[in-house]
Amino acid sequence: MLSLVAAIGCINEGVAPSGDSTTASIPLDEIAPPRSANAAKPAPGDVLIAGGAGASLRTLAKTEFFDQAAQKFVVTGSAISNRAGGAAIAIASSKVLLAGGFSGGASINHFTLSLEGNVVSAAEIFDEATGSSSAVSEMTVPRMGFTATLLASGKVLIAGGLDNNGSVLASAELYDPATGKFTPTSNTMSDHRVFHGATLLPGGKVLITGGATNLFGDTTNSADVYDPAANTFTPTGTAMDHQRAAHTSTILKAGPLAGKVMIAGGGGGSSFFLKDSSAEIYDPASGQFGLLTSFLNEARSMHTATVLDDGSVLLAGGFNGSVAIAGGALSGASGVISNSAEIFDPNSMEFNCVVGFNTDTLRCNQSMTSARAGQTATLFTTGKLRKQVLIAGGIGGNQPQAKGTPLSSAEIFNPASSSFTATSPMTTSRALHTASELR
Repeated sequence: MLSLVAAIGCINEGVAPSGDSTTASIPLDEIAPPRSANAAKPAPGDVLIAGGAGASLRTLAKTEFFDQAAQKFVVTGSAISNRAGGAAIAIASSKVLLAGGFSGGASINHFTLSLEGNVVSAAEIFDEATGSSSAVSEMTVPRMGFTATLLASGKVLIAGGLDNNGSVLASAELYDPATGKFTPTSNTMSDHRVFHGATLLPGGKVLITGGATNLFGDTTNSADVYDPAANTFTPTGTAMDHQRAAHTSTILKAGPLAGKVMIAGGGGGSSFFLKDSSAEIYDPASGQFGLLTSFLNEARSMHTATVLDDGSVLLAGGFNGSVAIAGGALSGASGVISNSAEIFDPNSMEFNCVVGFNTDTLRCNQSMTSARAGQTATLFTTGKLRKQVLIAGGIGGNQPQAKGTPLSSAEIFNPASSSFTATSPMTTSRALHTASELR
């Protein structure tokens, strides 16, 4: 059994939750429909929502999509495997790779998500043309909390994560759509990593940053660059200024920092995860990291960072707090889940709250319809909602003080009005799920 500290995204050994989560009745909204040829079929520009941990203490196989035309969620063909903390990535026109994750029971208490079951190596392809999934070969090792990055070649780099023995991994592998198989990379990363960052660089290489390195609350400031041509990892010229896990890593596309990577927020430390409101920049040309002089308006971990059409970056939600760990288990958490958002301006290089800063709470004013962490955020690149962002699910509630409730709610951020608007909810509550815009 594993216990996930939802506040910072670190895996820790814990105590099994009371009750038998495997025998509890399944709510109707979590039952995956039978696999059939009559599944609802999404269209390009819709967003596929898969997996996650539901409100009934178990991981989900039920799959749905957000229909842009109708602006609602629609159930489609169920996945072959139920999973939470896995990865989903669009690999070709109409197809999405679903891989790894955790399968079993889930119980959320305060800021801790306890899991009973197995980390899996299973992988499958969802085809929007049929609304169904088909199995591919398994990953070389089971993983959850890993990163998946689509390379220019069409292959997918799978890096790090936690295996079924409770070990944080330094290994990586490649998925080749042409063969449907996974193969190990030529070498491993320089550090063990789970809940780290991965960003495709302009030249085709991949930057891997930070992460938790073990089950005892240790994080790292190390970073690697993966070279697809050599199929190898090389440590960066310098380490990050801060240790970070559950941070965001975003390629900037406008302003004086265009082509560089912004690493923001997260939590770091040794046996105590300190909240972090700093951000730093990685320069691919020099291989160096440097702290930004501006800070986020509030600390965030397990938040989302989305590059908007104008090149600015929306940072939304997340956990604002610190977590203590003793003996490999959560021993205390203090903080709130955020119901706010801020935007990084690539020209001024400043972070600005969406609806202003609150001098009493020392946080951004509420702008989101729900407080949420561990949610998904998907930029619409086509369709009637083009340039807007779909934010769905996560752990939270209506107020920042909410503790550990998987959410079915969703909302849309419109950059034109700089506002969030609630949309129809998902058909089931989800945390640690995936979201992918379909092509």
